[in-house]
Amino acid sequence: MLERLAEGGLPGYEVTIGRERERRLSVVRTDCSPARIGEKVEECVGRLLPVLGRAGIAWEPPLWALYPLDLEEGMEIAVGVQTLEGQGPSGLGLEALPGGMVAETVHIGPCTQLPLAYNALFAAIHERGLRPQAPVREACLVGPTEVPQEELMTRLIIPFRRAWHDKGERHQCPRYAAL
Repeated sequence: MLERLAEGGLPGYEVTIGRERERRLSVVRTDCSPARIGEKVEECVGRLLPVLGRAGIAWEPPLWALYPLDLEEGMEIAVGVQTLEGQGPSGLGLEALPGGMVAETVHIGPCTQLPLAYNALFAAIHERGLRPQAPVREACLVGPTEVPQEELMTRLIIPFRRAWHDKGERHQCPRYAAL
């Protein structure tokens, strides 16, 4: 991340406000510490895809990662996919992601540089006086099996409510807190 900053300065991220549709995902969950997010996401993918494959369940890309707003030891994260049948095989959890208003941006580059995108995304949310809602969502649009690390493409999505109820409240989320 520091190399990218030194070479090209702080990257510009276009943050857009839009509407996300409701989704139902088949997921695997795990407890995680902030320092082990990347490792635990990979572990979840390694558990999820074989279960879907053995059951012959078709799914729609992208892979989704779901995080709480605040990083804590023992936090729960989830990785999932939207299955074509709407339900996954036994052994997988279901996660209903409500539709509604979201702020989003797209990050191109290694996952280790996602804090830069989260910084821009949370700054835009807070500047507008919006209140972020969990779960924070990452959609892997172009993954590591398709392109080199520098060309990975991840969509970052944070649902929000329009008004702050507690003016002093601030949240952090995965990868954002690293800044």
